[in-house]
Amino acid sequence: MQKQNKPMTEVILKHKERQSVAEFAATLETIAKKLKENGEFTFVQDTEPTVVNPSEQLKIEYSYTKKGDKHSFEIEFDWYTGTETPKKMTIE
Repeated sequence: MQKQNKPMTEVILKHKERQSVAEFAATLETIAKKLKENGEFTFVQDTEPTVVNPSEQLKIEYSYTKKGDKHSFEIEFDWYTGTETPKKMTIE
């Protein structure tokens, strides 16, 4: 039996910075506004733009963890390109 080659993970953008709660909230609001208006948003790191253009259907994951006095809340959304949106099933 032959192993299938898994696609390599390509890191498109990775950025860390410190922000106040108000700055972070403003960032989330900008992302939400751009997604509602244009279906995409653009990160600009130095002068390099990275467009994030998700498909219509997303898989969303929320995670809140605590380790000692460190709290972590993560929002992750995934999507696939080049595939049809799965059809909904009904029972009649």
